[in-house]
Amino acid sequence: MPSYESQPYDNLYAGGVEPKTVIAIIVKSGSGVVKRGTVLGRESQLAETDPYAGTPITAPVDSSKTGGIENPYCILADEEVDATTKDARAVAYTSGEFNRDALKFGGNDKVEKHEVAMRNIGLITKRVVK
Repeated sequence: MPSYESQPYDNLYAGGVEPKTVIAIIVKSGSGVVKRGTVLGRESQLAETDPYAGTPITAPVDSSKTGGIENPYCILADEEVDATTKDARAVAYTSGEFNRDALKFGGNDKVEKHEVAMRNIGLITKRVVK
């Protein structure tokens, strides 16, 4: 009989009422090593001539920038993505309930700057009591 193994606690999640949905994304080259829970903005998407047309090209949200990455679009689901020198394919959440203290941003941004915009696109932030 196989032994039971529990999954490690994932402090990124903050509930299960709002379902989590995921999409394939590209983290743009120059973004560095991006960690799970990083809020990403959508800069563009792959052209219609690409076999993966429509795949969003993202970078960590940074309100001091322009071109789309100043606004939240999704949250990185992968543990770590290295987009230091080349674009990296990844998976991201486009909806769900997330621990506001586990979210990461680019620049000097903090969760309170983006909570309303995140709520408007289905990324719900919650305070988790430990």
